[in-house]
Amino acid sequence: MKYLLKLEDGRNEPIKKLDNAQRVVLVDKDTVGAEDITFAYCKFEAKTATHKKHTHQDAEEVIYILKGKGISGLDDAEVEMQQGDTMFIPRGAVHWFYNPFDEPVEMLFIYTKPSLQEAGYKVVEY
Repeated sequence: MKYLLKLEDGRNEPIKKLDNAQRVVLVDKDTVGAEDITFAYCKFEAKTATHKKHTHQDAEEVIYILKGKGISGLDDAEVEMQQGDTMFIPRGAVHWFYNPFDEPVEMLFIYTKPSLQEAGYKVVEY
């Protein structure tokens, strides 16, 4: 069944300039013909570099932590996220993520657009 996906069925979408992270897109326009969402798994290895401050001008985002913990920033604040935590990121909000801890962090995320490109990703220079 093409709509039942395993992690190994996903498409590897590296996070630019972040070698110690894995991003696997499972549901989007290209994988299953989704019209409104992108759903993916992400893993940041221990003590990784920062996924830089950026926005998704055309999409909202939800992050859910499966395992481990990391630091997530939104607008001007940072918070430690751990297993079971969910963060909602409004359309166009500046946000970032990093893992300064001794264990990997695994998460799921959803964009309200059918591809990462259509989400309107833009790095914010500070």
